[in-house]
Amino acid sequence: MFIVKRLIIGISLATVVSGLFFGIVAAQTQPMTDAQISQIKNNCVSAKSTIARLHANDALLRVNRGQMYESMTTKLMARFNARVDSNHLDSKDLESVTQNYNTALETFRTDYQAYEESLSGALNIDCTKEPVTFYDAVADARTKRSRVHVDVIKLHQYIDDYSAAFDAFTANFYKLSGAGN
Repeated sequence: MFIVKRLIIGISLATVVSGLFFGIVAAQTQPMTDAQISQIKNNCVSAKSTIARLHANDALLRVNRGQMYESMTTKLMARFNARVDSNHLDSKDLESVTQNYNTALETFRTDYQAYEESLSGALNIDCTKEPVTFYDAVADARTKRSRVHVDVIKLHQYIDDYSAAFDAFTANFYKLSGAGN
């Protein structure tokens, strides 16, 4: 439940930051007006404070989720797959999902690192002196954060897929062994 609260806080902070900056320019292909640049400069301290909180919350969330995702593969999937294989049972579907999950986990790690670097870069820009650069850096971080979100959705889908593969394996095991009768 604590992780869910952190996620909600992170999303709320991201929404505030998005509202401050991404509502400023309707289309990124158009140059920013002086009024928009002035708005970024005037909200600089507040925006950087919000982004710093988002950065800290996301870092904690990343550690917690990263540990959970890592445990899913090392302590559950891999161990169960090895046990199934050592008993000379069919573990193809389980192993396939595990392999896809591990690939998605690596993508999550890579994308999160890119997001973290981008957000840190935005925090290091003086938005009173370089408002357009700051805006662009925040927009880049937002895009990378969206990729991380997609990665999380994929990881959860693979967890669901593994659960379904496990259920199918279990049903087949009981059917073949006669233990389900």
